[in-house]
Amino acid sequence: MSRKNTGNLHFLHIILQNLKHKAGRTLLLSVFLMLLTFTIFSFSSVLYSMKQGLDNTVERAGADILLVPKEYISSVKDALFLGIPSTVYFDSSLVEKAASEKGVAQVSAQLFLATIYNSPCCDEAVQIIAYHPESDFLVQPWIEKELKEDIPDGEIVVGSKLSYKKGDTATFFGKKFHVAGKLEETGMGYDSTVFLNFHTANQLLAEPVVKNYLSLGNKKNVVSLITIRIDKNENVDKVARALQNKLEKENVSVETSGKLMEDTKNTVKQYSAYFFIIGGMLLGFTFLSLISIFTITLNERKKEYGIVRSLGGSSLQILFLTIGEAAAIGFIGSASGSFLAVLILTLFRNLIILHLKLPYFRQSILGMLLLSGFCLILSVFTGVAASLVGTALIRKKEAYTLIKENE
Repeated sequence: MSRKNTGNLHFLHIILQNLKHKAGRTLLLSVFLMLLTFTIFSFSSVLYSMKQGLDNTVERAGADILLVPKEYISSVKDALFLGIPSTVYFDSSLVEKAASEKGVAQVSAQLFLATIYNSPCCDEAVQIIAYHPESDFLVQPWIEKELKEDIPDGEIVVGSKLSYKKGDTATFFGKKFHVAGKLEETGMGYDSTVFLNFHTANQLLAEPVVKNYLSLGNKKNVVSLITIRIDKNENVDKVARALQNKLEKENVSVETSGKLMEDTKNTVKQYSAYFFIIGGMLLGFTFLSLISIFTITLNERKKEYGIVRSLGGSSLQILFLTIGEAAAIGFIGSASGSFLAVLILTLFRNLIILHLKLPYFRQSILGMLLLSGFCLILSVFTGVAASLVGTALIRKKEAYTLIKENE
């Protein structure tokens, strides 16, 4: 190669040949960056879904204040956030007591019933929620959007996760129901819930199998959750305290929607903290490992770089050559890590939702592309930064010295 052609060195060709020639080294470096990308991609997807589901639950709860039986607070949270079937009930007379409190503008009630798992009387285990269409301000807006009317007596509306379609017949507690409609995804426990009106629920409660299984005995007029909206000019905390004092002997907890989900919020924060700790440790370990490998590799390639220098190649060109290889390895590692993460998250989606108790797990194409782009930038930057540290050790040495050191 003449000096005149040194300015036309085909860096891309040289980079690809070097990566191919040192396949073992390329694979090792790529694996480090693949693991980094896979961890960040997977953790970010799960944490985003948890946070989004929690935000949806708080936002769509739509009530300023919720009245919940003290011993069933966790069950109500699981039903709202995860759709885990629960049977919760207390005396419905609290509805009138809450409605009479100063500052309360609107009150409605819901009843939670859990169907029987693995029983011939029920198609599957689901959460049933009964509500009053005339007073409800949480579920009814979605029902009206789907049906353009109230749920007819004897019929049900199902959440997006359930297998039923509009027009199907579902059996719960030995009673058949016509599926009047199916709701769009909400990102909360409602996606795994069956909805019906209180008139239909009372008919269902009269079934012998319901009385025996749910141990309601002869109780009538029971509810599970009382939802309250206050006047616009009232303070939520002030009204909540007044209700708590008023209902102090009723074994009921007065919660705001945000407070009800406070424990879940703390869990998400803990997961986020673990993610940043593990991600930071993995990033540091990967960076140090790449520095070590690049330094060893560069020492082994001193003669190669010396020849490039002797043929007219500059230190800057050697630097670009090294950076190019590191960037290519970062791209390979990031692409493979992102692909592996998407593959595993897709294949094991239901298992992840069940194990981590996620209300839903959404993977939008745009979100995956943005996350892949972030991982690509991080992976390439990590590889390039590590290569720069290694390159700095030999950059200023003369070509003759570089050649002699390896002879």
